[in-house]
Amino acid sequence: MIRITIITLILLAAANQNIQGQEAFSEVRFTLTGNKLMSGNTLLRSWEPSEGFGFELSTPYHVGNLEAGYRYLRFNEIDFENSGFHSHYLFFGWNYSYAASDEVALAYGVRFGKQFMLHDEDMIYGDEYRFSREESEFSYELQMRLQYEITRNVEIYIGTAYNRTIFNIPFAAFYGTAGLTFKFQSSQWFRRVME
Repeated sequence: MIRITIITLILLAAANQNIQGQEAFSEVRFTLTGNKLMSGNTLLRSWEPSEGFGFELSTPYHVGNLEAGYRYLRFNEIDFENSGFHSHYLFFGWNYSYAASDEVALAYGVRFGKQFMLHDEDMIYGDEYRFSREESEFSYELQMRLQYEITRNVEIYIGTAYNRTIFNIPFAAFYGTAGLTFKFQSSQWFRRVME
């Protein structure tokens, strides 16, 4: 139900705004991110997540922005001995920014990708849980963030994201994120290759 509500709110917000086009691939943005898992489902009863990091690459498209990126977090075991794992999320997505002023914008978007879990060991616990050394599954994410432009080439943001991954134990989580973005004008050859 929460997914339907979030998607509906995003679609309604998009329908009520004057969506403006922009020059596709006119700049490249590189973002360094810090991530913290704020809340989640029953998975968090057995594993303790550490703070994570990641990076994002994005570029303007005709409407909104295309992006690709990576996020890493470590999960240490609480209940299952030697079951700690490394979480790697590779994604691509789209977002749209609404300018509240010359410096402040609200952005929301969607991401699709693969969640890779690399466990410390292959383990079986009772008859119920089997952890393979490597697991991966499709994942999607809805995100919203508040951006502040410090200079023409640098901005910061804080935000939140809802991620859903369908493993044997379905994984749903809310992340808190913060990022520092560096913006560069793209070259002619980059524009030609992307178009």
